[in-house]
Amino acid sequence: MRSDMIGRTFNWGIIGTGGIARQFAADLRLLPYVRLAGVCSRDERRAAAFAAEFAVARSFADPDRFLADPEIDAVYVASPNSVHADQAVAAIEAGKPVLVEKPLAVSANEARRIADAAAARRIFAMEGLWTRFLPAVREAKRLVEEGRIGEVREIRAELAYRRTEAADGRLFRPELGGGAALDLGVYPLSLAIHFLGRPTSVSGSSRIGASGVDVRTEFRLAFEGAQAHLSCGFDRDGDNRFIVIGSEGALRLEAPFLKAQRLTLFSQSSAKAALGGGGRSLLSRVAARLPLPGREIRSHAFDGVGLRFEAEAVMRAVRDGKTQSAVMPIADSIAGLEIIETVRFVR
Repeated sequence: MRSDMIGRTFNWGIIGTGGIARQFAADLRLLPYVRLAGVCSRDERRAAAFAAEFAVARSFADPDRFLADPEIDAVYVASPNSVHADQAVAAIEAGKPVLVEKPLAVSANEARRIADAAAARRIFAMEGLWTRFLPAVREAKRLVEEGRIGEVREIRAELAYRRTEAADGRLFRPELGGGAALDLGVYPLSLAIHFLGRPTSVSGSSRIGASGVDVRTEFRLAFEGAQAHLSCGFDRDGDNRFIVIGSEGALRLEAPFLKAQRLTLFSQSSAKAALGGGGRSLLSRVAARLPLPGREIRSHAFDGVGLRFEAEAVMRAVRDGKTQSAVMPIADSIAGLEIIETVRFVR
């Protein structure tokens, strides 16, 4: 453990003042011995307003001055996707451990640039794929590793929310790293990799909207002895559940799985009744709501959005002198982006 961090408050700095930065700042308030030491935005007034709202010690319009602040122990990059890599590398070169909001970058090559910089400087870096750190997901991973559902055979997941260009403009701008795959697809992809490792083959297709970004992308992944069918989209509100089917049962992260607070564990017989039709038949939809034998619902409720769990993991890793997270290694982030690059824009 780093001797200079024992028994003292951990100081965060945030780049960006948008919605996810606000949620992160609010969740940090739920943690003891945490302080917001700085916030940086190109708009000085927005930075000052953010600092006033969240009791941030200092606000900056100059990123170099922000990164030079000796009080900041780690940086959270919460800016548009298109500048994640540049800002993450700048933080690393300034000697600051960095947590980068998902996606880590807009391409696998940019993600590798972050990984290379972190390795060269021996500085901690991680993608903020916060879903992996949620208590329900951690338990689901443990149950799978313990063999509670047997050998994993299939993963099914959809993450879709109806979005419009008028209301959610940045998501429809290619130059800002928009599109369903980078905004939503990273979640089911990351969890599939988390449970099954790297796929042996990848296929899928995208539907491209008028602005040039994917508005729906489907992924089909093959693994040793298993497969995954994943989808994401801006075209409709999906069922937004993550299902892992094994040889002796199944488990389901309930909607919305990206911030899951409930986990359902199925025996083999109850899994067939509830999941056998993929959730589309009337029988399957009714069965999914009945207290059938062989089904166990586990609650993992938490306060806030759920970002505090990844923040806690980063703080532990930095205090322990680690340069990567065992739960969310950068190699997994790169693998997810490689899959997106293989499938996105395939008609």
